[in-house]
Amino acid sequence: MLSIKQIWKYLLAIVLTLTVALAAAGCGGGAAASFSAASKAKGSEAKSGKALTVRMLDIGQGDACLLEKDGKFVLIDSGDIEHRDTIVALLKKYHVKSLSKVVITHPHADHLGGMQAIFKNFKVEAIYDDGMPSGTASYKNYLKAIKANQIPYKALKAGDALTFFDGVSYKVLGPVKVIKDQKGNSDFNNNSIVGRLSYGNFSMMFTGDAEKEEEASILANKGTLKSDVLKVGHHGSRTSTSPDFLRAVSPKEAFISCGLNNDYGHPHKTTVAKLEKAKVHIYRTDHDGTLTLTTTGDGYKITKER
Repeated sequence: MLSIKQIWKYLLAIVLTLTVALAAAGCGGGAAASFSAASKAKGSEAKSGKALTVRMLDIGQGDACLLEKDGKFVLIDSGDIEHRDTIVALLKKYHVKSLSKVVITHPHADHLGGMQAIFKNFKVEAIYDDGMPSGTASYKNYLKAIKANQIPYKALKAGDALTFFDGVSYKVLGPVKVIKDQKGNSDFNNNSIVGRLSYGNFSMMFTGDAEKEEEASILANKGTLKSDVLKVGHHGSRTSTSPDFLRAVSPKEAFISCGLNNDYGHPHKTTVAKLEKAKVHIYRTDHDGTLTLTTTGDGYKITKER
C-alpha cells in the first residue's frame, strides 16, 4: 500500500506532465505564427465580418488587387486584355457579384485591359481613375461603358480620400501634379493614382506604376507614407522604388505583381536588392501565385497560393 508521501509525489508528477502538454499545445498554432509580430489581433476586432482581405491576383504581367470586407468588394486595376477571362474567373471564384468601387490607377493596357470583361460580367457601382485620357481602343471602350451603364465616375488627385468599407479608408497621395515625359506628353506611369489604405493599425501603400519622379513629388508633399505593406511600383521595375521613397514607406512586406519569365525582367534585380537590404519580405505573383492578406486592423496574415 502506498504511503501518503508517495501518493503526493505521484499526483505532483501527473500535474507537471499535464502542464507541459498544455503549454506545448498552446504554442503549436501555425496560423498564429503567420501573423505579423509587430502587433497582435485584438479579440474585439476579430469577430465574424470584421476581417479585411486584400488579394493580389495572379494575372500575369499586369496588376489587379481585390479587396473584400463584410461581403463587399473593391478592385484596384483590372489586368491586361489577354487575361480578361482569368480575372473574371477569379472574381467569380471569390463570389464577387458586384464591385462597390473600381480604381484604375492609369490607362495602360496591363491595368485597364480587363475592364470590358468586368463590365459584362459584374455590376460596377462607382469608378475612379487619374483623369489621364488615352487614345487607345481599350480606353475609348472603357469610357463608353461608363457612359452606357451610367456609372458614377471621378478623377482622383492628391488630397482626395475614399471610404472603401466601414473603417477602411484610402487616402490619395498622387498624382500631386501632371508629370510630362521627355517629349512633353503626359507620362502615364508617373501620373498613377498612389493611395494609402488604412484599417485600424494596419496600412498598405498602393502605387500603380509610379516611378521615381512621382515618388519624389509625393515625398515633397509631406504626407503620411509609412505602411506595413508596399505594393511595389511598376511591377518591380528599376525605375521605381527609390531609396528615399522606400525609406519613407518603411514596409515590412512587399507585394510584386509580374508575369512568369516576362520579357521586361520584372522585378529588376536592383529593386529586389534594395528591398532585401531594407530587410523587407518579398512576395511575388510569378513565384507565389495569388497573394492573400487578411487583417482585423491590428495584425495581419499573408498566405501564398503556391
